[in-house]
Amino acid sequence: MTAAASLPPAPITLILPDGQTIERARLYERQQLDNGLWVYRIGVPLWQTALGSGVEPVEYETWVTSAQLRPLPGVDLSAVPTRRRVSVPEPARWAWVLARRRAGGAVTVHAAGCHLATDHGREVGTEVALDALARPGAVACPGCDAAEVLLPILHHGQNQASPDE
Repeated sequence: MTAAASLPPAPITLILPDGQTIERARLYERQQLDNGLWVYRIGVPLWQTALGSGVEPVEYETWVTSAQLRPLPGVDLSAVPTRRRVSVPEPARWAWVLARRRAGGAVTVHAAGCHLATDHGREVGTEVALDALARPGAVACPGCDAAEVLLPILHHGQNQASPDE
């Protein structure tokens, strides 16, 4: 475990698309992309339906820009792990990374080499990536080729009638 991974997340305000705010989202790290844009990996504690019955706490993890965040008064963000100018190597072949948002939960599919993928994803081929995206709650990363390449394939396959119909 790295020193950065052992640091507790910094509390920060997340601004939702409708203008509402979540006052205690968790800021884990920030990265400057090779185009100069800064992105921030956050976690939002939520509830989800538990297997069987009831609900259980989960954390939804995603990347946002500074436009979706506001510092909390008195919170020092200087200890948040920071990586500058992350460049993305071009993959030699199509490969995808499945990153779970929590143990046993839905996945985010990234292109191999995506700067937004977490360190604990696993590399898979296109067919496995498409199968993962077809599952409820799965999303394709909008910051790499995953959304642009895989979603049209997935939607095309879903719009095809079966040969028996």
